[in-house]
Amino acid sequence: MEPQNFENVENAVDLGTWLGRRQAFAVVAGRCSAAEAECLRTIREKKMYRTLEDTWEEFCRKHAGLSRSTADLVIRQLEEFGPAYFHLASVARISPETFRLIAPSVSEEGVQYGEERIPFSAQNATRIAAAVEDLRERAEAQAQPAPKAAPDLPRRLRRAQKALTAVIAEMESVSVQKLDLIERQSLRATIEQGLKKLERLTLTIPR
Repeated sequence: MEPQNFENVENAVDLGTWLGRRQAFAVVAGRCSAAEAECLRTIREKKMYRTLEDTWEEFCRKHAGLSRSTADLVIRQLEEFGPAYFHLASVARISPETFRLIAPSVSEEGVQYGEERIPFSAQNATRIAAAVEDLRERAEAQAQPAPKAAPDLPRRLRRAQKALTAVIAEMESVSVQKLDLIERQSLRATIEQGLKKLERLTLTIPR
């Protein structure tokens, strides 16, 4: 047997072993296990799919029951998050964004919640979901940027005084100009409206 043919047979045997772990990689409820993700990665990296199809895309569609984009996404999740992500996703709905927030509390054995580690199991699904939600909320609260300190009050007061002085000076400059009737009425109305607002503001300042 030629070396190339022997290699093909060897790949076919290995591929059959991988496929046998989960027939056609049927994904239940859109979920994929860590073992299945590892199978997909091995088949893609070793190009074992060429035993059945010329391209990775055709293999995914015909034999893995997934689109190429979905299979690549699963592999990226495995490489970024490790098996713990898939263990958690098997018992609770979780997005990659949420997993990134709570990753320090998740291991392949379970979810660390306070002093307790909750093992991955169907029986613990409700407890794990509640723990994940609480951990997410805490992580998001800690990630919130600290509120900016209010500007120095004396500096704000000086800035307000300077702005008011500039407005009054501008009004004085406009008032000595040759204005028509409409312009004079507009200027007078603006000054009166400003005076009323300043009077109301004065009443709010404690003596």
